Amino acid sequence: MSVVLTMVVRDAADVLEANLAFHLNAGVDFVIAGDPGSQDGTTEILDSFSRDGHLVRMPVEGGSERAWRTEIARLAVAEYGADWVISSSTDEFWWPRGESLEDVLAVIPPRYSVVQALVRVFPPRADGGDFFAERMTVRSSLLASGERVEEPLHSMLRPVYRAEPNMVIDQEDWTLGGRRVPLQARYPIEVFRFPVRAGFPADNAVDDPRIASGLADGSLVVDERLRDALRRLRVGETGFAPPGERVNRLELRAPTIVDDASYAVECAAVGEVDLVRLDRHIQGLEQRIAVLEARFWPRVVRRLARLGRPRR
Repeated sequence: MSVVLTMVVRDAADVLEANLAFHLNAGVDFVIAGDPGSQDGTTEILDSFSRDGHLVRMPVEGGSERAWRTEIARLAVAEYGADWVISSSTDEFWWPRGESLEDVLAVIPPRYSVVQALVRVFPPRADGGDFFAERMTVRSSLLASGERVEEPLHSMLRPVYRAEPNMVIDQEDWTLGGRRVPLQARYPIEVFRFPVRAGFPADNAVDDPRIASGLADGSLVVDERLRDALRRLRVGETGFAPPGERVNRLELRAPTIVDDASYAVECAAVGEVDLVRLDRHIQGLEQRIAVLEARFWPRVVRRLARLGRPRR
């Protein structure tokens, strides 16, 4: 089975090497990156992984990002034999709740064509010169009682797509109107999202008092998994090891029973996402039925009226 990570990369030199090294050690077989013309060293990093045979860089220009992502995903299927496609961003790290991304996707029954991953947001911290994964070790949690969700519910999940030749990547409609069947109420992958990494205004950072308050009420939790994984993949002061280049490769472990129990509670809260989508789908069907009825009954009345007329 082949898992291909696709992404559109823009000026992400501060995180890109860590992102690629992590995913290639976590079960991704190949990466296809669309580059619309970065200026900060991103292209050089992509070319380095390309020379090692782990990645292909695609210059993209014109059109929309949706079109770019669709084109790259189709290339992953046609040229690189993808069975699953992860359409990602450079600030996202896809963490399998198992020993690898391949392991958790291999057991998905064939009837499901979308697997949903639970998003974990790491709020921005003041940039003291440390690497982002070293300073951003606190993330949002759904375990807090009565927590107010700031983001729309659908943004709490991200899709992984089962590959198909003419696949379409639509960030707003993963199922393409129901043509793709999503795996419901089970989220075997977590997405660690670092929405702001470096160079942001100080007033956007989450200060220590708010961090302490969030840790106290349970809306934030300490999560050092990515930090520890990237430490393991470190080569020298700044580099990261692609797969096969060091003895101490990344070793992911299946979660414990205790971890699974708390995760199940959070997944239950996220289950509302599917209900929201289902409600929208039902509303759409009701509107269509209403339109059909509005057209149908006048025709029936006219037909009955014609049948009731005396024949000449």
